[in-house]
Amino acid sequence: MGQLFDDVFEKSGIYNTLFFNVKPVLKYRTVEILEKENPSLYERWKYLSKSKYKFDLDVIHAVAGTMTDETSEHGEKIYQEHAPYYAEFTKVIAITYAKVYVENGTLKRNLKKIANEDEFVVLSTFIDELHRVSRDGAHSTPQFFETLCGHNIISHDIPVLMKKFVEYREKFEDNKQIPLILKKTLSAKPWESGVIDTSEVWKFNGYERTPLMLIADYLGLKKSVDLNSLDEVSRKYWELMEDNKPDEALEYVSLQSATQTNLVIQLVNELRQL
Repeated sequence: MGQLFDDVFEKSGIYNTLFFNVKPVLKYRTVEILEKENPSLYERWKYLSKSKYKFDLDVIHAVAGTMTDETSEHGEKIYQEHAPYYAEFTKVIAITYAKVYVENGTLKRNLKKIANEDEFVVLSTFIDELHRVSRDGAHSTPQFFETLCGHNIISHDIPVLMKKFVEYREKFEDNKQIPLILKKTLSAKPWESGVIDTSEVWKFNGYERTPLMLIADYLGLKKSVDLNSLDEVSRKYWELMEDNKPDEALEYVSLQSATQTNLVIQLVNELRQL
């Protein structure tokens, strides 16, 4: 953890940091649609649900006429609450990334939002940016790579990017390799730099991982909207889609992503003053 805190507390390090957030939603609105459109993936969900969430989904899809509303609703609730946290059951429709700089003594940010119903468009746009950052770092003398930063990116955002890249690899025409800056996060030793995960930093060697919204309200960080959990984001997105409001649905998820990135920037800026 020593190197992690050195990176955070190094006052100029924030200018060499790439902040980002990945926002997925359920690919299939309901477990019933999942079963209908992707039976093999549905079977994997059944197995996962039974083994991890202690609920026998076979009951829900038993012989016609034996299914009750209660068991059906419970199975759907399990799907809505837990499936949004798995890359295999979601689609990434928004990614936000940002760099910061100083202008007239004020810290400012250059924030870019990628949002599209086509997951590959979102993924490929950000992957292209990571390839650009990787090339710049590899060609510098000595080699120097920007630090990736976000909240819970070690457990969520980076793994999602990796898995999605594997899924779409053959669609990439120019480069079918994972960007070097992402590869380095897999091979780095715990004491090496390369990633700042603010969920780890805020533990301060403790045990509890704190939600970013709790940290934001605790410190009084500025935000235009409250952050919602991934399952809440997915639920709201699909509600708007069902109301035939696709633009509003996309903007909602994009704003959630941008808000999270902005809060992380504020948090790192607070910590580097220590």
